[in-house]
Amino acid sequence: MQILNIGITGIHDHLLSNKNILFLLLFYVGFGFVQNSTAQDLEPGFLSAIPIGGHIAIASTGYSQGNILLDNTLPIENLRATINNFGLGYFQSFKLFDRLAKIDVVLPYALADFSALVNDEPQEATRNGLGDPMFRFSMMLLGTEALKPEEFFKQQQKNFKLGVSFRIKVPLGQYDPDRLINLGGNRWAFKTGLGASYTIKQKIVFEAQLNSMFFTVNDDFYGGNTSKQDPLVEGQFHTTYIFKPGIWLAASVGGVNGGTTKVNGVEQQSFDNFRYGLAFAYKFNQHQSLKLAYTNGFITRAGADFHTFLLAYQYLWFNKK
Repeated sequence: MQILNIGITGIHDHLLSNKNILFLLLFYVGFGFVQNSTAQDLEPGFLSAIPIGGHIAIASTGYSQGNILLDNTLPIENLRATINNFGLGYFQSFKLFDRLAKIDVVLPYALADFSALVNDEPQEATRNGLGDPMFRFSMMLLGTEALKPEEFFKQQQKNFKLGVSFRIKVPLGQYDPDRLINLGGNRWAFKTGLGASYTIKQKIVFEAQLNSMFFTVNDDFYGGNTSKQDPLVEGQFHTTYIFKPGIWLAASVGGVNGGTTKVNGVEQQSFDNFRYGLAFAYKFNQHQSLKLAYTNGFITRAGADFHTFLLAYQYLWFNKK
């Protein structure tokens, strides 16, 4: 049995006389997983820079498990998810307007299992497939020059850095309007960000980020409904200790606020969640490195309350000339 296909069908007649409760159910289940599982990525080292002509290939795997918190008036209880994530990424640095810039793309794939009690009956569902790919452009405004490798590593590192980013999430992932939870969102999402960092004695880095997310309308939501979401505001703060170049440990906290959703014009609850995380990176040689990360929520009022483990391998190379 599938919680997202027959879970609603089984209680539809019971809830039909109360459209507000049905809309709440659509919101929490349909958006809580998709939105919160991607909006709160903690990313220390956002302002890390590589010389122009640099390329990075990344392969990652992650494991997430936890609850999707619902309104306690709904007939769904103990909604839990277990998700295995896999991703391939590519980064490239270049010079633009005399600034150091880079573009990156990430292609995600997920194996997800869900379980819950619907009207005290156990229900289960599985989702396997591609998520929405993400493209990002970022640029350093202050603190790092756009230089080739032979010049880049000789420059005196600045203590203060400032950068901006713009990310697009493309609705190409697995989506079925007959299901409430999908791996794709069936809508475009845009994320703008501003980041600043300050380094003390080339060992301790304090970094802050302020991001905002905007969404287009999903006009093919479950059951022919239309859903809209207000912008989200996200803040992150990271403290990183650098043991030596390429080897570091970071502690992070981040929070999301806003994102009120409207299903057929009916306003639902907004997001107000906070997370913490740890990350460790180890550079084996000039080309290869590994990153381990863990994140968890310490305040979650609605949506996904996951703890997540991540392992990523990256390979760096430069243009031959």
